[in-house]
Amino acid sequence: MHKTVFIFFFAIFLSCWGSLPNVLAADAETPDAPVNVAIATPGLGEVPVASTNLPVFLDQDLANKHANFSRFAKSKVSTLNRNHRMSRSRMQIIKQADGTYRARYHKIDSNSLVCKVRRSKSKTIPFVGVLSFKEEVFEAIADSPDACKKAEFSPVSIIPNRHIFSYKKGLWQ
Repeated sequence: MHKTVFIFFFAIFLSCWGSLPNVLAADAETPDAPVNVAIATPGLGEVPVASTNLPVFLDQDLANKHANFSRFAKSKVSTLNRNHRMSRSRMQIIKQADGTYRARYHKIDSNSLVCKVRRSKSKTIPFVGVLSFKEEVFEAIADSPDACKKAEFSPVSIIPNRHIFSYKKGLWQ
């Protein structure tokens, strides 16, 4: 019983305490001073909001397509890494003039992926996605081709890439 009474009075105290700054601020103002108040009037003189002119942070469909495109991009980069003609499994090994061997392969840096999705004006292709990434070229030098494959590779150059995809019939192409 005492606990219930205490909680009741404590709740009243907190509700009064929260309105105290408003009461003090109202006392500080003079009642004769003019107050400018801006009133929002939705729909008067504004363009109606539709999916084509909806702000990006409110466009849930665009956010869903961006998440979908990000998953698609990660799998696409995995496929590109695996099928690249100069991947680590198919690296290029060339004999140098001094008798050593130079091995070189390409790999896409998955940390460099940047995905952007925007709406298109086309009726058949409602969204366009842009995938940007950096392709790194790694190189090692050793005395034999087998030693090259086991050597410590270091990055020698970076190739920027950009691929454009369209969303058509429920798929990124």
